[in-house]
Formats: sequence, C-alpha cells, structure tokens
Amino acid sequence: MKKLDINDKIQKLMLQNDLGAEITVQKIAGGLSHNMYRVVTDKALYAVKQLNPAVMCKKEAYRNFVFSEKTARVAKKNGINAVCALRFRGKVVLKEEDSFFMIFDWINAQTLSAEQVQDKHCEIVGQTLAKLHNINFRKQKNIMPKNAQTEPFDLDKYLSSAKEQGKPFAQRLQNSMELLSTLLQLSVAATNNLNNDLVVSHRDLDRKNVMWQSFTPFLIDWEASGSIDPALELVQVAWYWAGGDVESLDLHKFETLIKSYVEEYRGKICADHADLVYANVRPKLDWLQYNLLRAFVETEFESAELADNEVVDCLKELEYCVRQFDNVVKALKNCF
Repeated sequence: MKKLDINDKIQKLMLQNDLGAEITVQKIAGGLSHNMYRVVTDKALYAVKQLNPAVMCKKEAYRNFVFSEKTARVAKKNGINAVCALRFRGKVVLKEEDSFFMIFDWINAQTLSAEQVQDKHCEIVGQTLAKLHNINFRKQKNIMPKNAQTEPFDLDKYLSSAKEQGKPFAQRLQNSMELLSTLLQLSVAATNNLNNDLVVSHRDLDRKNVMWQSFTPFLIDWEASGSIDPALELVQVAWYWAGGDVESLDLHKFETLIKSYVEEYRGKICADHADLVYANVRPKLDWLQYNLLRAFVETEFESAELADNEVVDCLKELEYCVRQFDNVVKALKNCF
C-alpha cells in the first residue's frame, strides 16, 4: 500500500475527527524541533503540529506530551491564557500511519522579535509567570513534578565528531572548550543548589512561545513543562525578554520583568544571585548539546545546516552571558 504524504495524512486526520472537509494544508514557520501547518476546513481554522519522530521514538515522549497538556489545562483553569491541544476520545497525541500529530485551534496572534518587545510586555510577562508559579499543581490530579537534577555531558566526543566530519563550527567549538567545561561544572552545581523549593511551570517561556493580541499574551508549546526553581525560571525568562539571547541585554527591561513578578508572586525568593546567573547558563548548554547531536543528521525534521548555525549562536550567547555576569548579578540585587 502506498504511503500517504503529509497533506494526505493531515486531511485524513481532520476528516476522521470531524473537523471539517474542503481541507487546505499550508506549512508555516514553527519551532526548531517539529513541523507546523495551517489547516483550513469548512468548519474552522486549525494549527496542526507534526511531532518529530526522533523525539517520539523515545520511550518517555508520549508521557511527556500528555503531562504537558495536563499542565497547560490546569494553568488555563487558573486564569492563564494557555493554548491547549484539542482532545479526541481522551487523546491529545494522534497517530496517522507512522506520524504523530497534535491539533490546536488557530490563534490570531503574533510573536514578537527582541526589537518589538516593550517595557509593558516585560511587565505583563513577569506578572503572568508569577501567576503561573502561584498555582499549586500538587493539588491537581495526575500532575506530578519531574526530577530537575542535572549532570554534565561529554563535550569531547562532540568535538571529535565535528573535526572528523569537517563541521564549520569545529574550530569555534575547540576554542570554547575551556570556557564550556567551566560553565558546565558551575551551572550544574548552581542548578542543583536551587532544586529545593520547586514549582511546576512552562520552562520555555521565551519570545517564540508567547503570542500576543495587542497586550494580551497566549502561552503556547508547553512540552518542556515540569519542575523548576521559580527564581531560576524568572531569571531565564527575564534574560530572553530583555534581549540577552541576541546579545542586546536591556537591563531596564530585565529589572522591569523581575519587579513585576516580585509584586505578584506569593512565595519567597530565597536564592543566591550568583547561583541564579550560573544556573541560567544551563538551558543554553542543553540547547548546545541538542544541536550538537542533530548537527550530524539530516532528515525532514533535523536540518544539519540549521543545527550548525544554532551551535555557533549558542557559543556566541554563552560568551555574552559571561561578559554580562556582573551586570546581571547587580540587577538581581536591585530587585530582590
């Protein structure tokens, strides 16, 4: 039997779940791990996410997506504008042949570039994050926090592979090895020092995962949700919304977001400022590792060239983080 192409799979999926006929499928820009499609039917407009098979082959993948949707639904019930996947016969992840999908109602909203972010956006994001952290997920059925302990990873094997395959980032990676090794050790220790008073949260609340209708935010892509120290996520979120990821950190926006969070958050922030800054480096190191892994493959979902570029961008951002260390610590002291 001939395998269906992606358009046929999505059309079959929509018809089987009574989402309409006269179906038009258009691939759109989405995340860096999965494929996104804009799907128009005679009933409504939908966003369909085709999940990366390299992710779905992991034994914990399906459970993680189910967990993330439960987290998003609890957040929505508690007043957060969380965009949740549609459920069909109790399922949020649907299979069609060898492909996995999630279907969402289309949101007429947009993400912002670093240049478009205003102080008011930072204030609203800080308030929204605090409201999310104020939710007691432990009272919710079937919501269990994940283990947030973290360990170093082996940089040498990635450098060896990069040299063997003549990767364009090989020399840049080699030049950064001493810095990366130091940051790995410091960030692991700092992150584990913070893993005492955890909350369940989004854990990937950067600009690409918040869509805006004027100044109303909608939180999307909850797949990274799990346990995290609230102060750590606060610093990570402030870093991104203040332009730290594009080497253009606006300390006023950084402090605006944190201060708006502090006013809304009902818990106590008890964390060492230096630990928070070093722990903030860990997600960037994890993203570096992820892209080093996929830099050596090429599939519909895994673009080696895109991964190469992401590796270089990660290395630049990590170097920038180090240069901004003192400024960020000072800003944190000004806020709490």
